[in-house]
Amino acid sequence: MRWILDKTIGDDVLVNAIRHAIEFSRACLGQEADIQALRTRYASLTRREREVMALVVSGFLNKQVGAELGQSEITVRTHEAR
Repeated sequence: MRWILDKTIGDDVLVNAIRHAIEFSRACLGQEADIQALRTRYASLTRREREVMALVVSGFLNKQVGAELGQSEITVRTHEAR
């Protein structure tokens, strides 16, 4: 596909704009890859591990998570480690 510019611009301006667009695209693709990796890891968790994670990221201590879910603190730590 060919693009026609309405205005004449300097080569350096055009090259810099293209360079910026490529860098932006690479950054976006990198972020998408990171997000997909997190989704994959989250999907691999068991239901209980997801429950533990939700409580831990909400600020609950392992002892509180255990009390909430009816599990020992050690079991919570095991789930949290995954």
